[in-house]
Amino acid sequence: MNVFKQLWKSLYSPKDIAAFRFQGIGKTILFLFILALVSLVPVMVQVTQLGSSIFSEGENLLLNELPDFEVQEGRLVSQSDEPVTARSSGFTVIIDDTGEIEPGDIRNRHNTIALLKDHAVVSTGPNIQEYPYSMFTGITFSTDGIASLLSSLDGAKIIIYSVIFFIMFVISIGLLLIKVFIFAAVGQLFAKTLEKRLSYRHSFRLAAYSMTLPTIFFMIVPLIGSTIPAANLVNWLVVSIILYLAIKEIPAKKKRLA
Repeated sequence: MNVFKQLWKSLYSPKDIAAFRFQGIGKTILFLFILALVSLVPVMVQVTQLGSSIFSEGENLLLNELPDFEVQEGRLVSQSDEPVTARSSGFTVIIDDTGEIEPGDIRNRHNTIALLKDHAVVSTGPNIQEYPYSMFTGITFSTDGIASLLSSLDGAKIIIYSVIFFIMFVISIGLLLIKVFIFAAVGQLFAKTLEKRLSYRHSFRLAAYSMTLPTIFFMIVPLIGSTIPAANLVNWLVVSIILYLAIKEIPAKKKRLA
């Protein structure tokens, strides 16, 4: 059975997931690579949309609608005494060196970049990413410096996107593997409770395929503009349930006759 058919079966059939425990580890790792790519689809869409808007409108926004700013010794210094917000057709930029705005204040804002007192914050919806200014060594982090950088990088957008997506993929597959290792151990606990014979390597395979349904679900949710409260808790709970049901499908241990 090819990996795409396995992906389909893993969406609804614990019995098929249980049967996948005997396949080679290479095919399971390939399956995890595909899941990692699928999970990144919403982020890739958002990054591409945000990047296109920044490259097309960012320079004008910086030079004409925002106060001059510069990062000095890891702190933002702006010519405005209060937070300033400027909006374009595709994204929003906030400048605040007063400390009035906190990263959590921009959560759930669509395509928003906030330059705060000590770090830059990017919000693409329910998730935010924080970047301390110390990360931007070698870059003149100021109005003119960033405007000049955007102008010079405009022709290299494809390369920039490729590097960003590669880094995101490496991080995604790393986190997914950690999650599978954890659930492989959980699977063995389930197996003992259900009196099923299950080695760790087989539990690893079951855990990998149990990730399918929540991965696809949480890929679709942001694409349709929705959010799920306590998404991580729901994700882990669904994986646990599917893994438990898959282990139930494994034949019980044969009891020795006295």
